[in-house]
Amino acid sequence: MILSRRISLGGKQLDEIDEAVVIRNVDTGVSHESVSAVNRMGGYGQRMTSQHWESLEVSVTFAINVGKRELERRREIFDAVMAWANRKGWIKTTTQPEKRMYAEKTVLPSAGDLREWTREYTIIFRAYGVPFWQEASPDPLEVKSITKGNKTMEVAGIITTVADVTAENISGQTINKLTITVDGNSFIFDSLALGGDESLMITHTNEGILRIRAGKGDNTRNVYSLRKAESADDLYAKPGNITVAVESQRAVKLTVKAAGRWTS
Repeated sequence: MILSRRISLGGKQLDEIDEAVVIRNVDTGVSHESVSAVNRMGGYGQRMTSQHWESLEVSVTFAINVGKRELERRREIFDAVMAWANRKGWIKTTTQPEKRMYAEKTVLPSAGDLREWTREYTIIFRAYGVPFWQEASPDPLEVKSITKGNKTMEVAGIITTVADVTAENISGQTINKLTITVDGNSFIFDSLALGGDESLMITHTNEGILRIRAGKGDNTRNVYSLRKAESADDLYAKPGNITVAVESQRAVKLTVKAAGRWTS
């Protein structure tokens, strides 16, 4: 039976574990933000001193449609659901199929008394590194050949995200000087030594950690430390139309992706 409420983890649907699994509720949560503030002089109001997005919790509540006399089968199904849930992976739901959340931590429920056949169980999935719902398949900006210039791309979502960039050297000669700018944030290289058939790859892990590598195929090297000191911390991109700029010693093929982010 295909349910109206569905949730998948790592591409596997919860309700496909066993036909007796009944999903009662899927709560997509809201990103938790901590705010610090200090009192203003004059007897009223406060001034915010810091804001930080911390985590996002998504929960699913399910029941096991098996009678209390079949304790062994109820335990078997419960254990199978716990095995499905107790891992990292991408969460997707039917309520927002174009978005996904990367779950890093799972809080499992107690089995309790399995003879209580009407009992419901709630599993909580938490995202820490990227505490947002993210666009599952962002449209890329692709430029077949560029040495210097600007392009415009649209970023979805309601909150600042980061861009992944691939700059493939198509000149046949080494590129040392290369600057990539996304929404005013620049990565500057002047001793890159990017070979004639190599690519610079600026990516982020599922947990949001920045990676910068160069090379071809399986033969790549870490060039994170080759950014000049005046470079930005990351290639941040606000929602809406943004500018992507390139200044390269020689021609590159450019691909830029920025997955939109939402707080719920």
